[in-house]
Amino acid sequence: MSNSNIRIKGHDVMMFDAEGKSFAFGTNASISINCEIQDINDKDTSIYGKKAPGNVTWSLSSDHTLSWDEFLNWQERAQNQTDQNRLFIWYGLRKGYQGGPDENDTTYGKLSYVNDGADGNRVIDTNTYALCGYVFIESLTQNSQDGEYGNYTVQFQGDGNLTKAKFTA
Repeated sequence: MSNSNIRIKGHDVMMFDAEGKSFAFGTNASISINCEIQDINDKDTSIYGKKAPGNVTWSLSSDHTLSWDEFLNWQERAQNQTDQNRLFIWYGLRKGYQGGPDENDTTYGKLSYVNDGADGNRVIDTNTYALCGYVFIESLTQNSQDGEYGNYTVQFQGDGNLTKAKFTA
């Protein structure tokens, strides 16, 4: 089914790891793609500015309700990242997005049949295209307000190409 005529809700767009599983307790995911525009004026051009596209950069952000163990895992990844162990990220639609929460199932969390087994993670929709690429963790911020659930945000910087592909295990 094509998603060109379906309005996608925010809870349907998620970040996934290299195995196609969502990160724990995600509440928000966003992507930013930027093209540096270069000024290429010289003395031989007219008075009007001349521009050309330059480097394309991209970044991701992900917000989560606090799971202390998962937060510590992110902290360890951030401190130990190298070119060899950078993360591979998928950004796309979750399985079951077509009909609301989970196609005719109004539940969220571990009870939903679109989750991948006992760990409760959502899984990526393998029938639609997603964006994918390698990232480095740029920042990790944890916030705990009195009377509220704790949360944390992870900021990623893309390393290399951002590719459009269908997920395969």
